[in-house]
Amino acid sequence: MFEITDDYLAAQEHLKALLNDVDGVRSVNYLLDLADIKEETQRTPCLHLMYYGDQLPETSNGGAYMPIKQTWLVIVVVRQSRTENAGELITRTIKALAGKKAGPTGPWLRVNTPAKPRFSDGFAYYPLAFTSQMRLKGA
Repeated sequence: MFEITDDYLAAQEHLKALLNDVDGVRSVNYLLDLADIKEETQRTPCLHLMYYGDQLPETSNGGAYMPIKQTWLVIVVVRQSRTENAGELITRTIKALAGKKAGPTGPWLRVNTPAKPRFSDGFAYYPLAFTSQMRLKGA
């Protein structure tokens, strides 16, 4: 199990490394908010990576170690007017992460996505959600 030491969001670099290997993707970008996506700056097909939150257990084990399940979104972006095949890119993205270890993190499990696909100005946005168990040592 991945132990968070200094950076609570350390998983992002490991996830990005896996996503950089998805065939046909022009770029992998970080997002702080889904509203930050701007159509005029998209270099499609691309992937956006965003921390979505975490889930903590009901028990704390005395506070010594906190098990954490982090959720990350990967948004697959394609331009609808081009020959970019969204279905193929979604499949390649899932295969790149589902069940894999990314550096010391993982395995990454695909879970129900909390957001629906969105279509805007000729772009299609397909969110995928992945979780992994981690832990953080208390004081």
